[in-house]
Amino acid sequence: MDGCHNDGTCPGRIVQTDHVMLQSGVKKNFGTSESLELIDGNSTALTDYDCNGDGVDDCGVWDWSKSMCANRVHCAHQYEFPDLTLAKSCRCIRCNLPEYQGTAFHDSNLRSPHPTQALAWGTFRNWEEHMLTCAQWLQPKDEGSIRDLLAYARGKGYKVRIGGTAHSAGGLITDGKDANTFVISLGEFTSTDPYWQFHFHGESGARRATVNAGWTQLHLFKQTRPRGYFVPAQTAGYFFSLGGIVANSVHGGAYNAGFINEYVTKLRVMDYSGAIRIIDQEAELRHWRCSFGLLGIILGIEFKLEHRQKLEMYSVKRTLETWNENEFWKFIMDDAEANIPLSSVPGDQESKANLHSSQKSCNGEYFVDFLNSGKSGATPTMFSFSQKMNENASDAPENGIPENIEDNYQSIMDQKVTDGWHGEMTWSEAARRDGAPPIAIGGVQLDINGMLDKFKWLGLARMMTGSALMQMPSMIREQRNKVNDGFFLTRSPAALAGAFFVKPDKAFAAMNKVRDQVLNSRSSKKFVWNLPGEFRFIRVADKATLQPMEPGLWFNAQMISFSDLAENDHAWRKEFKAVEDYWVQELGARPHMGKLWGMEEFPNGDIEPFSHAYACTIYSQAAKDTFNAYREAWDPQGLFFAGLGQQLLGPCP
Repeated sequence: MDGCHNDGTCPGRIVQTDHVMLQSGVKKNFGTSESLELIDGNSTALTDYDCNGDGVDDCGVWDWSKSMCANRVHCAHQYEFPDLTLAKSCRCIRCNLPEYQGTAFHDSNLRSPHPTQALAWGTFRNWEEHMLTCAQWLQPKDEGSIRDLLAYARGKGYKVRIGGTAHSAGGLITDGKDANTFVISLGEFTSTDPYWQFHFHGESGARRATVNAGWTQLHLFKQTRPRGYFVPAQTAGYFFSLGGIVANSVHGGAYNAGFINEYVTKLRVMDYSGAIRIIDQEAELRHWRCSFGLLGIILGIEFKLEHRQKLEMYSVKRTLETWNENEFWKFIMDDAEANIPLSSVPGDQESKANLHSSQKSCNGEYFVDFLNSGKSGATPTMFSFSQKMNENASDAPENGIPENIEDNYQSIMDQKVTDGWHGEMTWSEAARRDGAPPIAIGGVQLDINGMLDKFKWLGLARMMTGSALMQMPSMIREQRNKVNDGFFLTRSPAALAGAFFVKPDKAFAAMNKVRDQVLNSRSSKKFVWNLPGEFRFIRVADKATLQPMEPGLWFNAQMISFSDLAENDHAWRKEFKAVEDYWVQELGARPHMGKLWGMEEFPNGDIEPFSHAYACTIYSQAAKDTFNAYREAWDPQGLFFAGLGQQLLGPCP
């Protein structure tokens, strides 16, 4: 398992699945300087394939045995049109430029910490890899190791960001522009206090679990599910760090639950000086929820739990006779049995009278296949992964606690997976250190580079979209039989994702805009949408200072797609911007902070995410002032104040 090396270079990663390999159509952003540099006055220049200017190519070879670029010390998969082979896209990565001398990017103590103190995990990049940086990425072992790193950072004048499992889409961790920032994650962290490693406690009806913040939801549920206890809200997949979930606007699909951080009742945290404190007052907890790592490091979390005697995991699917608002809501209410008050459903009394929902489902995650919806796009297929619990679940034996559940959890954690950056490891190691292990989409190997023919692009996109829905029922059944805990994804492909919250009466309009863009892309030679549209409902409470919306029932609309069927970054960003502009400007949408948002077009035509002009408007001045006052008291030296958080909390340009 090799990460970045002592010369400052780091390996790249191709999006790799169990059975599918897609040649990326996107040039990755490394946040580094231009590709041609002179070495010590020598007339030999660096090239895309000669990384040190010695006249010998270091890159340009594809290792088919590992399905990744050869010589990962120096080379990464970086597609540039018109590369015709995978090998041609294996270009040099340079994090060892002269301008980085004396910075955190080039700090040998960060690149090679003592292995008993921290795992060097290369340089930071986010999960989908549209953000790759030269920021050193460290995974300390315990509280003492973290404390030492903070002291070192203070002495050197560095900034420290907390990285989770890298699922945040943009610069919330770091955008790679500040060479004196490095990243800490808790993928290797074990608490020296057993109570905060894991402890199940509390009276019946008020159970709690304290847990290591570097664990994933799988690690937590492995302990609580055999006892019949659940966190009230949960995501579709396990593979997010608990600390990252609490510090962001992460939610599930429960109709009567909100952000997962709402169920946090206590935190164990470390401040800038290395001091550890317990946060157990609601007035303080609301600052730490959705705090983006700007206050300190969350080491341990206490969650409020609920008991579920029975849980029924199932799916429903229907091809609509026609696409309109009535049919859309009929699927949600009648087919998926959503527990949503009729008062929240738009329409007149006559249309509502035609709905006959049992409202027995407690959770729903929805998908819509617009791409395979007939020639006119009028007959999309809707799919819901749904759950019922307790008295609303049937008495079928599979709705209880499965036999051998502890062994089944362990079998998931022990699975061997291959990460394109760091090689083979267990699922447990990969999920904690690096985010979601890969998943197969479509079941075949394909090289799509150069496939600019409309039919080939569209055919492949249709296959990918249809396959995603086809695989879900079997995945749900498998998880129900193994652990029956409400999660159906153990792995996930690295896909682009933008998500926004709108009021339920704007739900159909939000998804109709996705449909329009998907159908228009059918004839495009620049970009074809290639995954289903997705949505959920959540009921938000007033629990966080930096909550992106007011309390109430919200519809979360999501646009997702692989970047592989894009000619370049601009092609997919243009499509995402079109959807976002409509959602925000016409529907009053609020962003999911951990995903793509803020697409801005510049005078030269370039489109970039996380616009400063938009970021500064997300929170009111009152919320900024309240949070900043608390932050400055907790972090007076600004050790953690870096990345996109500065724009979120600062004045508008």
